[in-house]
Amino acid sequence: MTRNTSMDHAHARGWQRYGFDNLAFRKAAIHGSSVEIDVTQAFDRGLWQPHISFAVIPPDTAEEAIGMHIHRDMPTQTDVEEWYIVVEGHGEMTFSNGDTVECGPGDMVAIWPGTGHSFRAIGGPLKLISITHRMFSYREPREIDPWPEDFSPKIKVNEADDLMVALSATCTVCKA
Repeated sequence: MTRNTSMDHAHARGWQRYGFDNLAFRKAAIHGSSVEIDVTQAFDRGLWQPHISFAVIPPDTAEEAIGMHIHRDMPTQTDVEEWYIVVEGHGEMTFSNGDTVECGPGDMVAIWPGTGHSFRAIGGPLKLISITHRMFSYREPREIDPWPEDFSPKIKVNEADDLMVALSATCTVCKA
């Protein structure tokens, strides 16, 4: 994964911006499709941790650009949920039960554990983000993007209410 310098500095400060404009994409045919898409991993926190990918799918192909697949850890037979968020363009997702759903900018499709799904763009190209909250190692070893060891928020929330609104906080720099 390629990051620019501003992303590295932000990472140590407790946040990071990932975008279609600052990630290194590669061409790949994924999940059994022969259609090449532009895809990149925004981050991978490691085994059974969050994983997020960005993809740009070419317009109108006869075949699904992301082939029919599920997310299953074969050694443990554990299925995990996946979410697709459409950023730009329109697409169609097909499910293993025969259902299809069209989606567009701002839509999120939640795929329950063990549900097969495929995806294609309708009309023009489509940009999407794929999120798996607990990824397992189902492919070649890849670069892990762990939390930085030196991460320490400058403002430490001491107490929050039921809505997660900070009730009290301390500055770790000046102790105020």
